[in-house]
Amino acid sequence: MAALSWPLAHNTIRRQVKNNAFGNVRNGGTRPHQGWDLYAPLFTPCYAIADGKIEWARPRGDLGNLVLLRFEHGRQIYWAAYAHLGVIFPAEGALIARNEPIALTGTTGNAASMSGDDLHLHFEIRTMPFPGNGLGGRVDPALLYGYAPIGSTIVQTRGESRTASGVKGLLVPGVNVLEGP
Repeated sequence: MAALSWPLAHNTIRRQVKNNAFGNVRNGGTRPHQGWDLYAPLFTPCYAIADGKIEWARPRGDLGNLVLLRFEHGRQIYWAAYAHLGVIFPAEGALIARNEPIALTGTTGNAASMSGDDLHLHFEIRTMPFPGNGLGGRVDPALLYGYAPIGSTIVQTRGESRTASGVKGLLVPGVNVLEGP
């Protein structure tokens, strides 16, 4: 079984506090948070954590612009949810390769008023595409990754691309790469 990739190049829980991780971690342990809030400045690239299929790529309520990536891990089907996105690249139904750029972070949904150190990607691992409120239908991403990035930053390398000038950088077709006729 291949290890999952991380959704960002630099992965750290927003503000390094437990209430931005998974579980009954909000309001003194009385309110659930369904995933991880990973700190990410505006328009940070988000990547597919595994090979899979895009099953949702549009707005959905408080989550704002949302991508759901259906994938298999350990003979179990999961959905990776990427929320509050600014730009979504693939269309629904697209087959996606692990580490492929799928979106840029944003401030959509209930993250619309956030700025500075509160900018983030809301990231969930689900056992069904659209679970209700609470923690049901979701698993702590730490169960699949082995730990939550609180107090540390996990750096995920994905190889290098070079521009014509030789400067290293991420080349995203349709965003910062000019495409021919």
